[in-house]
Amino acid sequence: MELPSQYIRQMHALLGKDYPAYRDSLSWRPQKGLRVNENKISVGDFCALWQKLNLPDLESIPWIHNGFFLPEGFDAGRTALCQAGLYYIQEPAAMTPAESLPVEPGDYVLDLCAAPGGKATELLAKLKKTGLLLANDISPSRAKVLRKNLEAAGAVNAFVTAESPENLAAHFPHFFDKILIDAPCSGEGMFRTQPQMIRHWEEEGPDFYAPIQKEILAHAYDLLAPGGMILYSTCTFSKAEDEDQVLAFLADHGDLEAVPIPDQAGFSRLTDDKGESLPFVRLYPHKIRGEGQFAALIKKEGNRPSRIEKQAVNWQKGEEVYLLPEGKLPVPGLHYLMTGLHVGTQKRQNFVYSQAYAMAADPKVSGDVLHLSYQDERVIKYLKGETLELKDEERINLPKTKNKNKDKGQKQPDTLVCVEGYPLGYGKRNGTLLKNKRSSGWRLL
Repeated sequence: MELPSQYIRQMHALLGKDYPAYRDSLSWRPQKGLRVNENKISVGDFCALWQKLNLPDLESIPWIHNGFFLPEGFDAGRTALCQAGLYYIQEPAAMTPAESLPVEPGDYVLDLCAAPGGKATELLAKLKKTGLLLANDISPSRAKVLRKNLEAAGAVNAFVTAESPENLAAHFPHFFDKILIDAPCSGEGMFRTQPQMIRHWEEEGPDFYAPIQKEILAHAYDLLAPGGMILYSTCTFSKAEDEDQVLAFLADHGDLEAVPIPDQAGFSRLTDDKGESLPFVRLYPHKIRGEGQFAALIKKEGNRPSRIEKQAVNWQKGEEVYLLPEGKLPVPGLHYLMTGLHVGTQKRQNFVYSQAYAMAADPKVSGDVLHLSYQDERVIKYLKGETLELKDEERINLPKTKNKNKDKGQKQPDTLVCVEGYPLGYGKRNGTLLKNKRSSGWRLL
């Protein structure tokens, strides 16, 4: 891997005698990981299920309470457990920001630069189906991916927007208890996994991104409620984008203070120009099994606003029906891609449940459920969008009636299809067959 001479000088100055180890690490094989989705399953139950299914052994990521290193060569993205949203595939270092932001149930949380959604899905799980998550990305196309990942995670209390931080600040002044900013950056920490970032760095390096980050932080301050916390992170090593950025932010606002992030093996503590220790951390690929990451935790003075817990409410827009978290209606003037849980579509006399509703459903209280084991070959067929053949004991027939008109209008309810007790989507029983109703955009290719 050929690095720009300017970057080499920067890393020499930053790492000193550790630079050769860093340089050598760029030739090592990247490490993949998975993070258990505690919005659907506990870590203990997940490990028991994984072992029961005789899947490859997993090794815990020491600094992530629900993270595991993936074994080399295992295609974790195509398993039925992944398709059921029980885990999210994520690079280990990238799990650090969401792990480090102390989200509590009932919080109002903002993920300001959220796509594709790996960090947002963890913030969602920490809320335990309470409070509110607003996941935002300024790019509408990226926000669509974000929405799908939140739906797969079983989100019932989230909104997705594609907005500028400035516009969000105008609509939600001093509103959020916790804000995660995984800021756009020069991407130095991703050179190993994305070598194309090297050319991007030469074209748009730290000098390009630092002003953008400063502006995002300024708007985040206006979005943060008293007593709230911001987790600022990047996947770069540049001081101008990392510690210098945060120190300038703190200097601009006297009611902010840095909160130390707990030490973990392999984390690098930073110092300022005077050699004094800073409460921020940086992760290097030669010191951990992962890529590069920077994280800083910041707290605002004051007491958290008192809030009255509200019930979720149904909201209908045209034919579409939604369940809104905390009873909050979408704010006019914002570009929404997701407004709470999309329950489904009212089509004349029929109501069609959505894929998002299926992913958030509880099979224990659902009507008609088809339970499949992980080893059942029909699971993969279902995930690919195929019609399934039902066994004799799985067939359900509508009761017959002498009144032909009544019988004609009688409808078989949708069937929730589950693997090992976790939803994958809907189907429709028809005698010996189950018609596949898993949304086309969700099917395995």
